Amino acid sequence: MEPESTDTKTEQLAPPPLAQAGAFNKRDVTIGLVSLGLGLVVGVGGTLIATSLSGGAGTIFASAATAIAAATETCDVVDNGWITLGDEGQSVSMQSEGEDTPGADYIDVLCVLDQLEVPDSVNTRIGSTRALDGRQTAMWDEFDASWGYHPDSGLDIVVELSQQ
Repeated sequence: MEPESTDTKTEQLAPPPLAQAGAFNKRDVTIGLVSLGLGLVVGVGGTLIATSLSGGAGTIFASAATAIAAATETCDVVDNGWITLGDEGQSVSMQSEGEDTPGADYIDVLCVLDQLEVPDSVNTRIGSTRALDGRQTAMWDEFDASWGYHPDSGLDIVVELSQQ
């Protein structure tokens, strides 16, 4: 038999292979991935902020105008002559029935207001308005409203997109 120990000894004495130039260690990969993640967050966040500042207001107003039109459709009052969309869907004017004048059923007016998510406080103010109070106003979300009431002519209310 030939001595195998010499070959084993030679293999054991051989130096370990050298690391290749340009190889990444775990720390380098971790730093790179964290940097990439931060760059993506900053880039996407900056783009969203720039988009919202440049066109965001138009998007908000477009969705509010859509909400006004959707409210009249949901309440099935699109063809009601006493509840009308105005300003290319950016406002709705409603005239309820009074003791002496025809108008929309009050329940239809309430349906539209409910669809526009009028706060309870504003609903209470509308319901407690007297003829002596004159024209009243309120604001919520992206809407402004003004209304007046007289028992003879009913409730006259306009809801429109806020100009702010």
